[in-house]
Amino acid sequence: MYQGNWKCSGCGGAITELPFQPRSESGLTCRACYAKGKESEKAQQPVAELQTASEPMPMDDIPDFDEAQLASEPMPADDAFAGLETAAPAPQDEKPKITGSWQCSVCGGEITSLPFTPRDTSGLKCLDCFKASKK
Repeated sequence: MYQGNWKCSGCGGAITELPFQPRSESGLTCRACYAKGKESEKAQQPVAELQTASEPMPMDDIPDFDEAQLASEPMPADDAFAGLETAAPAPQDEKPKITGSWQCSVCGGEITSLPFTPRDTSGLKCLDCFKASKK
């Protein structure tokens, strides 16, 4: 979370915490103004498009979460990410490696595994050259 002193563009209220670093204050809204905006959008929809209370909302019609509009209150600690499949983190001593055949741009030595997939191999360094460049 980012701490700051921003103003809501709707009501002018203070916004002190955001889950992202805003580029500017324009368009920032507090949770109350954000909710009011969503309610007015729903009220402007034609009656035929609105779902009835007994009819479940299709998953395709659920509105996307818009971080740019979220402000002032911390995210609820619910299971919003439940069901997402994530790989179990590797133990500290066993980091996943990408195997391949690359050449060190400093010493010319062969590199056979990396902890990442290189986008550009022009500045690739072997472990010894990488450690030497950090000193």
